[in-house]
Amino acid sequence: MDINTAKEALLKRSNAFRERYFTAYGQLVLRVNEETYISSRENLRLSKLTGKDFDLFDINTGDIGRIFSSRDDINAIVFICTEAAVRFSKENQIMRPALDDLAQIIGPDVTVCPDGTARTLLKALRNRRGCFIQGSGIIAVGDTIEEAIAGARILEKSAEAEIYSGKLHGLQYLDPTTAQELHKYYDGSYSKVNQKEKVDFISSGAEEFQLRNRIIDCGKDMSRSELVQGSWGNISLRLNPDTMLITPSGMDYFSIRTEDIVRMNIHDLKYGMQRKPSSEYRLHAALYRRYPECNAIIHTHSNGISAFAAAHAGFRISEPPIDQLIGDMHCSEYRTPGTDELCDSIMEAIKGSHACIIANHGAIFCGNDLDVTLAIANAVESRACNLLGFGQRAEEEDA
Repeated sequence: MDINTAKEALLKRSNAFRERYFTAYGQLVLRVNEETYISSRENLRLSKLTGKDFDLFDINTGDIGRIFSSRDDINAIVFICTEAAVRFSKENQIMRPALDDLAQIIGPDVTVCPDGTARTLLKALRNRRGCFIQGSGIIAVGDTIEEAIAGARILEKSAEAEIYSGKLHGLQYLDPTTAQELHKYYDGSYSKVNQKEKVDFISSGAEEFQLRNRIIDCGKDMSRSELVQGSWGNISLRLNPDTMLITPSGMDYFSIRTEDIVRMNIHDLKYGMQRKPSSEYRLHAALYRRYPECNAIIHTHSNGISAFAAAHAGFRISEPPIDQLIGDMHCSEYRTPGTDELCDSIMEAIKGSHACIIANHGAIFCGNDLDVTLAIANAVESRACNLLGFGQRAEEEDA
């Protein structure tokens, strides 16, 4: 990787900080090669970065360089300072996971470090992908900048859930064994799927080709709306009475190609020689079997709804016509992601509705049309944020 490629990668991924929920100031860092790394300057508004904001450093420079020199599995570092992260880190010494994506990508618990020195951070990041710095914010690391940014956003989302937990009568934390198992699953399986650079294109007609591209466009829109972080969440469309198209597992929404979308039988769940489908394919197939009128499904991990999911709490939908389209948001019982037990729990919680909150996880939305379903997911997320009292988009400083 050269410096220009690294700079383009950081600028491209800085669009993850779109300020639907918070304004993030901080620093994006990427290893260029064994001798150098590129970094944005400290404490800049991440949504406003430009190519002039980056400098190249020797790998031995500063605490960042010492982290890179000590950990060859770390290629990207993200620092973010947000209101929720600062508030949480001032008042706590450790974060227990109330969301399973935190346990998976970050670790079974998260340390609040007393300072940001390399020695302290390296200790906190042992077998972890992130931590808090007391009174300062968040640091997240990853093999890629996408992984590090997703980790930072998941830590921020978890901090928001903690800060607003009083309005939800407290959070329901994962037990330590479950959190550890989820982290092992991410390291051992999830993070390693679909790593083949390209797959063969499956022959399809014009209608299927169009539907595949609609899923890809929806994934990008879902990411831009901050309904997901990184590769989390999933999307599917009904192709015909027996078949669905679903997003692949563990792939960034801006990297998915038409051929990466997986065609699957909703009855026997067979999909042949394709990408590995989303781990929630059982749930999508079960919903299509139960609801013949359902043609589109979207699964989100948005900040507002995730706070309710962390508290095992639901809420009423009173706004027409959303209340007529999906009903109230009930919360399922917690079950391990990707299992038949999770599917059964959600199928129970979604009765009488077309959406529900998934305990310690996120939300699922079903509809007749993909665009309408995405619009409903956005509207319900706004409702959740309003109930909690956060999520107003920051005003542009240069407006």
